[in-house]
Amino acid sequence: MKLRGWLVTGLVVCIVLAHVALWRSGMDTSTKLAFTVLNTIGWTIVLAPILLVDKWLDAKRGHNQDRD
Repeated sequence: MKLRGWLVTGLVVCIVLAHVALWRSGMDTSTKLAFTVLNTIGWTIVLAPILLVDKWLDAKRGHNQDRD
């Protein structure tokens, strides 16, 4: 696996562990749900473009290697 794959996997594991810790805390359920939704939307906004650009770059690299 590439370094980028390991970094993304590590980041996702940290995010999941943070959500587990949040849900095991003593906060109200409505507060936990609000934080979870906000966090999920935030990470989607951050990670989705990164992953899509990474896939696009891999496709462009493959296309350029075919031309050589």
